[in-house]
Amino acid sequence: MKKQKLLSILLTGIMVFSFVGCTGNGPAPDVPDVPGDIEEPPAESWELPEVNWGDGLFDGKTLIDDHFEDEEPFVWGTYSNGGTFTLYTENGEMVADIENAGNLDYSCQLYRDDYELNQDGVYEISFTIRSDIDRLMQWRFQINGGDYHAYYMEDQVPIGPKPKRIVSTFTMKEETDPAPRFCFNLGIFDGMDSSTAHKVYIDDFNVTLKDSSNAKAAPEEKGPVALKVNQVGYKPGDIKKVVLASKDRIDTFSICDASTNEVVYTGNFAEEYVMSTNGDGKTFTGDFSDFKTEGKYYISAEGIEDNSYTFSIANNVFDDVAKATVRMLYLQRCGCEVTKELGGKFAHDVCHNTDAKIYGTNDYIDVSGGWHDAGDYGRYVVAGAKTVGDLFLTYEDCSNALGDDYDIPESGNGIPDILDEARYELEWMLKMQADNGGVYHKITCAVFPGTVMPDKETDELIVCPISTTATGDFAAVMAKAARLYKKYDADFANKCLDAALKAYAYMEANAEADEVGFINPSDISTGEYLDDHNTDEFIWAAVELYLTTADSNYLPVIRDLTDKTFRAGLGWADMGEYAMYDYLKVKGMKEEPVINSANIPEDGSEAVPTEEEIKAFYDALDDNDYIRIKFTEKMYLFASTAMENSTTDPYFSSLRIYPWGSNMTIANNGILYRMMYNLTGDKIYNEYARYQIDYLLGVNPVAYSYVTGFGDHAAEHPHHRPSQAKGSAMPGMLVGGPNSAPADPYAIKVLANKVNGGCYVDNDTAYSINEITIYWNSPLIYLLQMYK
Repeated sequence: MKKQKLLSILLTGIMVFSFVGCTGNGPAPDVPDVPGDIEEPPAESWELPEVNWGDGLFDGKTLIDDHFEDEEPFVWGTYSNGGTFTLYTENGEMVADIENAGNLDYSCQLYRDDYELNQDGVYEISFTIRSDIDRLMQWRFQINGGDYHAYYMEDQVPIGPKPKRIVSTFTMKEETDPAPRFCFNLGIFDGMDSSTAHKVYIDDFNVTLKDSSNAKAAPEEKGPVALKVNQVGYKPGDIKKVVLASKDRIDTFSICDASTNEVVYTGNFAEEYVMSTNGDGKTFTGDFSDFKTEGKYYISAEGIEDNSYTFSIANNVFDDVAKATVRMLYLQRCGCEVTKELGGKFAHDVCHNTDAKIYGTNDYIDVSGGWHDAGDYGRYVVAGAKTVGDLFLTYEDCSNALGDDYDIPESGNGIPDILDEARYELEWMLKMQADNGGVYHKITCAVFPGTVMPDKETDELIVCPISTTATGDFAAVMAKAARLYKKYDADFANKCLDAALKAYAYMEANAEADEVGFINPSDISTGEYLDDHNTDEFIWAAVELYLTTADSNYLPVIRDLTDKTFRAGLGWADMGEYAMYDYLKVKGMKEEPVINSANIPEDGSEAVPTEEEIKAFYDALDDNDYIRIKFTEKMYLFASTAMENSTTDPYFSSLRIYPWGSNMTIANNGILYRMMYNLTGDKIYNEYARYQIDYLLGVNPVAYSYVTGFGDHAAEHPHHRPSQAKGSAMPGMLVGGPNSAPADPYAIKVLANKVNGGCYVDNDTAYSINEITIYWNSPLIYLLQMYK
């Protein structure tokens, strides 16, 4: 017997291709939930549907035709929530080998993506199914995100050892879905013992469009407007630019009053164009910095069909969006009531306030508090540390960030709300420190929740094992907290320093031995935040403790770590720039002296230093000068690499390839540019730091404001459970943005022909594009507070 094993799911809560599985919460109210037209003719008389592939909509069009032969590519996925099973093909059938059916109907689930359901199209589905035991099952077509409701389902379908040919017809009543999901739910049903091992066999699976006469094709995509502006606006004295994407050269543009349509300014586009790498062709830039009259406007250009979106010019133009991005953190708070007064429609009762089980033990601890990390309700130390790190930079660098009136519970207490909000996370992080000084990596349930408000996620909370990356980040932010809170609460500052020292001692004992980083336990499928390189966390911790304590014993450690490869960034996995900037801000930059052949005069009047001489020079430096030179070199290197992209990109983007969460990288590089301006005084860095705000608020290839609630064409459908549960986006959230390699079924389907900065879709099922996180918001908080 030949057996081709394709995928093994022996774990709980694991899903292939998607972070959130089909919820199986039942159909929408108008969805049939009884068996349809089920045919059971003799096996020898079964006729399989005619296969008819093709483009467009026509009667008899084949959408899926799977026979599970060895030569066929296997495209089915699996999701498990409490069930244990293996999926493979054998003898021309797909086999679900179920060891334990779990405790939900969708505990063992098979799914199929990569097709389209058109509104008012009539579809026929057919397949053959059998089981080793008599049991019930469910199959359904559903939306692949949001509330995962069914477009059509048949529930409580009996199957047994005798093969059953199921043929059913349904009409797609909802709007055309370019990326739906089909599911077999093979978990627990009435009359079953979940522990009874058995197999379910499926063959000859076909979906056909039977009647296309009323089927509605997906609406043709309308491209972005050609004229891109910052949709929130500009301060009167700002450098102001409009970017035009057009195959034809346009000479001039007009600024029009939004209320009267009167032309109030005429400007010129630059003669030279820049060819965009984002699929939108030639781009031309227009500068209207000398137009400073306050008001609300839009831009038009002769020969361009659509006007730009509206924008404002005002001294306080960024005040509201700057406040909203901070308040987003309050609305993400966990373990407390978010009141109606302060939370509006996103108010909720106390959530996640039960003691949590330490994984692998029978011990429970209180780890309430902190922020929900992203679109789900997990809390992660590395993500929280990056967020707090950005808030601390904001407090130190931005004189505009000291307000005490952001409408959070602590407003009016005499402490800047930036620090109040950071402290809410710090108080939770302190609870995550174990007795040995190490810090637990995260607190989540075993699997992601459905589309519910946070107080409705009531599964057991699990404290996951210690990681050195979490411990290093913890030591760094606690050491810095000891400096920043000393003037407001000395006792809290001392508590933070004690915790930092304890965590640092754990790092000294364990960092070098940790070569893998945190990996999810086998029965936990929530976010992993995998990082197998802890040198940057270690160096950040050592720098902050040195700056807080002035203990010179940290300097040799920093020097030693500086010679190692470490990730120098501002992301949750690469913390080096936090360390380097804080050190250089206090000690000052120091450029490398002339000691290499690149600086030798051509006439040969200076001898080229040998490697031994260069080594001797560096060995003779004291720790402080050595660290300053190395940090200065690295900061210039990373800033120049990003700046080379920004200065040659029509949208000032510092990226060429757009990673998952690209908007964070854009905002992070905005901080990097401002850091370099603060350290060097070079105004080009300040100019391009400000341009990153323009990109995020509308000067980008798709002409979206990526901040929910701000701009005429802002993201409205984030992958964020409270927003999905309430039916509208929480304001002030920065979505992930373009992803050159989309990783969810919806985005993969609809962005197949897009590239780079054009790979964006505003859809709540597109979690690899449109999720939100606290640490994507935090660098934008810095930029908005800096330039408001």
